[in-house]
Amino acid sequence: MLRVEDANGGIVGSIVNFACHPVCVYPSMPTSISADYPGDATDLVERTEGGICLFTLGTAGDIVPYQRGLEAHRRLGMVVGAEAVRRLQFVATSDAPVLKAARKQVKFPTKQQPSANSEKETERITGHIESEIQVLRLGDIYILGLPGEVLVEVGLEIKKRAGVEKLFIVSLGNDAIGYVCHGQAYGQGGYEPGPGTHLAKGAGEIIIEEALELIERAKSERQSGVNSVEESRRAM
Repeated sequence: MLRVEDANGGIVGSIVNFACHPVCVYPSMPTSISADYPGDATDLVERTEGGICLFTLGTAGDIVPYQRGLEAHRRLGMVVGAEAVRRLQFVATSDAPVLKAARKQVKFPTKQQPSANSEKETERITGHIESEIQVLRLGDIYILGLPGEVLVEVGLEIKKRAGVEKLFIVSLGNDAIGYVCHGQAYGQGGYEPGPGTHLAKGAGEIIIEEALELIERAKSERQSGVNSVEESRRAM
């Protein structure tokens, strides 16, 4: 949870970060346009606390709702929203947070796609695609934006090694590059490392190392009275 207040302590907005595919209405209602359970969660927060509530998806690449359907998405949304409301009551705020932002272009290897006579992809690397990762620091809070549908094992490894207590990891951050899997997943098989992605084995490890390097940069950058985003703009 992230809480933003005005000068009088009133809530301006909040962010909920949660890792689970918003697919409660799928596959029973595949043609529907729906905010799924995040819509119910943010609506409950806004009606209860006020302000604008934003939802960010965690590393939910291999996490889906146990139950599906309209009732399931309302139930899951209410549970997530209620927990968010509970936690908002105890969030400590600061009136002088350090503001920093950084981004980095990253290359990911792509795998050979199956031929007409084969149902399996090979692990042979045939090229690369480029995308971007970002980190936004708000005091002791770090918001890490990663492209693609990142598997939970990748997110847990980043959190384990980052040395940051308050770390939001946001998947599908500014780009959709397919599933981003850890190396072990390719040996296990399944949809995510198979037809769900054209990224080759090693992509998950690349995103882990690059994300950790970017977080370290945000931690070590000197504090100044100027937002790092503005510094970056002047440097461009």
